[in-house]
Amino acid sequence: MLDSIPNSFREKVRAANEVLEERTTVNYSDGEQLPGFIIGGKLTIPRNGSYEIYYLFNLTAQYESIAVVTWTLLAAGLLLVILIGLSTQFVIRQVVSPVQQAAAVAEKFTQGDLTSRMAVSSEDELASLGKSFNEMAVSIQQQILRLENLSLLQQRFVSDVSHELRTPLTTLRMAAEVIYEQKNSFDPNIARSSELLVNQIDRFELLLSDLLEVSRFDAEAATLGVTEVDIGDLVKKTVDYLHPSKSNLFDISTPENQIFIQADSRRVERILRNLISNAIDHGEGGKVKIQIKDSENEVAIGVRDYGLGFEESDAPFLFDRFWRADPSRARTSGGTGLGLSIALEDTKLHQGQLWAWGQPQKGAHFVLTLPKQHGNSVQSFPISLEPEDLISTGNKY
Repeated sequence: MLDSIPNSFREKVRAANEVLEERTTVNYSDGEQLPGFIIGGKLTIPRNGSYEIYYLFNLTAQYESIAVVTWTLLAAGLLLVILIGLSTQFVIRQVVSPVQQAAAVAEKFTQGDLTSRMAVSSEDELASLGKSFNEMAVSIQQQILRLENLSLLQQRFVSDVSHELRTPLTTLRMAAEVIYEQKNSFDPNIARSSELLVNQIDRFELLLSDLLEVSRFDAEAATLGVTEVDIGDLVKKTVDYLHPSKSNLFDISTPENQIFIQADSRRVERILRNLISNAIDHGEGGKVKIQIKDSENEVAIGVRDYGLGFEESDAPFLFDRFWRADPSRARTSGGTGLGLSIALEDTKLHQGQLWAWGQPQKGAHFVLTLPKQHGNSVQSFPISLEPEDLISTGNKY
């Protein structure tokens, strides 16, 4: 084992006056080499001289202990990391899963599945959230069902009343016409009353017809009778029907070529009649401009008046039933209050678009755009919503 003591270490011991130490490799006679530790120093014996003394220690057991501790720490660390990961995943699932479930239930609820509810199986804060959500869902479901029942009741009431009033109204009309035919023999005041009676019966019949049509839209029972329609001829026919003696009131601009579309002529004529009547009623006696333009797949009709117009804040309500921009205006002016609403529904049946522009004292511009082929949707707009007379003069609103 003497070869286990390096010569360099022996030189250091000889030169030093203190005990030295150093790591080394212990060489055994059988050739085995093991890690070790050497301590060396000088020993002086009186009358015998100075000697070198060395102690060799085999550190194999210590290294094995260190290796065991190292692997133990690594295994414990790995196990701890796994436990932390599993615990984190468990906590996240406990927190996130109810939120994900709530989001899924809320999405189903918004899609119309009013029976969706959150599963509540604990007593923590998330469970309280789930209970509150379920209570809210029950309340909303009850309110929606109540409103649906009320809407169905209202639709049925309107439909039934409209039908039931037709018979007595027919009798009233017959009696009123008899009185009206004899008005020349009456006192002037009575004759005037007979005229008013006939006019109001006409308005009443129109209101009943509109109410019946609205009930069909609400019941989703409205259908289209599609035919080939000459849109230019239909516009002229509508104008002649409304005001045959006031042709100078209208400025009609149509293309040279005929424009045919696949549509329900009765419904399109009703849309035009409502738009033109609305322009006359609110045009303050001014001219009404009607133009027709088309593109490859669409046709547009613009109805422009130069009367009262409307505020921008009123635009979202124009097509609401019975809505009026000025509530103080008498009900005797204008139509039934359902014309624009029915016009919009008829437009939607044709997959068209009906837009409105207006400015106070600048008039209004309604643009109806319809696809030429039945079943197609509108992809372009041949007529700009902003009136051309304002664009050409540089006045934009």
